[in-house]
Amino acid sequence: MKRLSRVLCGIAVLMMIAGAASVAHAQALLAYKEGVSAEQERRDRAACHEWAVQQTNFDPTATFTAQEAGINTRTIMRVTTALNTASGGTDPRWTAGSFGNTRTSADIRRLNALYASYLKAGALCLEGRGYVVTQ
Repeated sequence: MKRLSRVLCGIAVLMMIAGAASVAHAQALLAYKEGVSAEQERRDRAACHEWAVQQTNFDPTATFTAQEAGINTRTIMRVTTALNTASGGTDPRWTAGSFGNTRTSADIRRLNALYASYLKAGALCLEGRGYVVTQ
């Protein structure tokens, strides 16, 4: 009986941790503006994405796309560092800090902070265009 209780308790803890992690990463911006076509909303979102990347020097889509393609994080770091050097260190898409080598909890916190800044900038841009934004 004790063993079953421990197993169930362990499963419950793991489920709570997984739930907390998914909530932390599910912070997409929901925006609504009455009378706007889907095409206009797409253009506004794209423009605000570019603006948020410029403001925060963080592009979450680049990291996600590379990782989904199965590219190792270290390889991403090497390539983006080389591209950043080639661009004179001025292109926010290639800053090494944008990708972070998320091996430690401090790195994960830093990456989460960068993502939060990116979301805040995107929300400000969309609100400036008249959208009602929720996270």
